[in-house]
Amino acid sequence: MPLMIRRSLACLSGLFLTACSGGPVRVTDPIPDVPATQQRATSRGEFPDLWPFIPGSGTIGCVSNAVAFRAQGVTYALNDAARARGYVSVDPIVVTRSAGPTNPLGRLRQDERMQVFAASEVCKSRADRSSCRRELARVHHLSDDELAQIDAEGRERSWPPLTAPKMSLDAVVRAGLALCPKSP
Repeated sequence: MPLMIRRSLACLSGLFLTACSGGPVRVTDPIPDVPATQQRATSRGEFPDLWPFIPGSGTIGCVSNAVAFRAQGVTYALNDAARARGYVSVDPIVVTRSAGPTNPLGRLRQDERMQVFAASEVCKSRADRSSCRRELARVHHLSDDELAQIDAEGRERSWPPLTAPKMSLDAVVRAGLALCPKSP
């Protein structure tokens, strides 16, 4: 086989192995003002159970310990140092952490259980909490145990009016900090 063909095949197989082995992926949406050597592409596949963002991929970068994530043309702050640099708040694209119910009340649809839960939360703030909960159970044909079961599911799943907890950014921030040059 001629030398030129062997070199071409070696080059192509090297590219194939890099792309298929999860090696460096070209940054398609670079973070402005962050050196190219201090940013890289990332995606949900890199953090399967820990991916905290709605977009499935983007760019992470670090400059002066400011960790940023860029997706769809917007650069988001992932830590205080990045917020100080003026990057946009990441809150709108962070997904909420949710778990499936461990013991849902099967005879009511989820939307009905959510309505009962919201009303039950209102009862907690009323002076006549007990009578409010009794009336709620009567109107929805629920036993005390069923109402308690709906309350537990609502707390477990952070149904409204509760605020659902957001996914942690820690794993992505650590990966971003690894891109910053180490101080001597």
